[in-house]
Amino acid sequence: MQKYPAETSGIQSYENLSPMRQPTPPYRVGLIRWPSDGSGIGEAIYHALEAQGHEPFYFSLGSDITTPVDVIFLFGPFGRFLNELGQIRAKLARQQPIFIFWNTEGLPDLRLPWPLMAKLSAVRSWLSNLRDTHHCRHYAPSLLARIDTSMIRFRHLGDFLYANQQGWIDVFADISAVYANLFETRGIPTLTAPFGGACDWYADLNVTRDIDVLWMGKRATGRRSKLLDQVRLELRQRGVEMYVVDNIERPFVFDDARTQLLNRTKITLNLLRTWYDENSLRICLAAANRSLIVSEPLLAHVPQYKAGKHYVTAPVEQLADQIMYYLEHENERQRIVEDAYQLVTHELTIANSVRSLMEETNRRRNGSFLTSLTAAKSIYT
Repeated sequence: MQKYPAETSGIQSYENLSPMRQPTPPYRVGLIRWPSDGSGIGEAIYHALEAQGHEPFYFSLGSDITTPVDVIFLFGPFGRFLNELGQIRAKLARQQPIFIFWNTEGLPDLRLPWPLMAKLSAVRSWLSNLRDTHHCRHYAPSLLARIDTSMIRFRHLGDFLYANQQGWIDVFADISAVYANLFETRGIPTLTAPFGGACDWYADLNVTRDIDVLWMGKRATGRRSKLLDQVRLELRQRGVEMYVVDNIERPFVFDDARTQLLNRTKITLNLLRTWYDENSLRICLAAANRSLIVSEPLLAHVPQYKAGKHYVTAPVEQLADQIMYYLEHENERQRIVEDAYQLVTHELTIANSVRSLMEETNRRRNGSFLTSLTAAKSIYT
């Protein structure tokens, strides 16, 4: 499969990055390998690091890092990592690597006051770690197992807040400008490093776009499942059948199979798990393969995406109408598709986000920080 050329640097366009560029020397980077990273995010990061002259290598939680290392690169999280993070930091104390954590997961309900969100997250994180103790493994395995599969976003946030408080994370970034701003207001220095195109995620296959509308992803929540069925029924009543890949009707697709599917698709539907969600991975995958995104309204998680220019948005009750309009008006669809393609293959890219993180890492090693604490307040208040 022929891939597009490597992305060009558009890093200056990121609003929260310094215009002063420092050359970044090659670093030996330990990149976490998550067993559940089915979207290929880790591979995209690895290839970006390699292309920028660094020496990445994978490591898994629970395994010792025996090779010399300058940087530990964490993303996700796609599992529990709090206990292991502290152990890794202690084992590598002599080498003093810089620890990067690129948060790619969502936060709990943004309507919650921060003190309540933070304290619930701390309790959830504590319960998760309690499960690892011998006493609880022996006496309450079923109860703690049920707890461990609930309130996952609270656990992720609680783990991070604890790790940050312990000083275990040196460079922190979030894919969402909304979430990054929330962390900044709590005195946690945060870079915004959004998802974007990655060369492994797209190709020009020159195939017929014989799929009118695609849904690709987990139903995940009752809200999203209900909306999906609603839009699908409305389209069916207009004579258009949606192609659904939800691991129920059809199994999930990854890598080249996903690229082939998106190359066949005219329009990709985007629905959120909940009203405030960040969902840019689906958007950049579709845009890079020239499939038009039609979405319910989004928060400005990635301000670079402009409605009407890079994607189409409409209230849920009008999504079917919008889809029909752009199926019938190909020239307008192609205009938006091309603008979105240019954005995610030249400016808004994984390579540029990785570059921003490595540049900040270099500043940290040299004692010159781009980000700084904006408030001396407790993260729990």
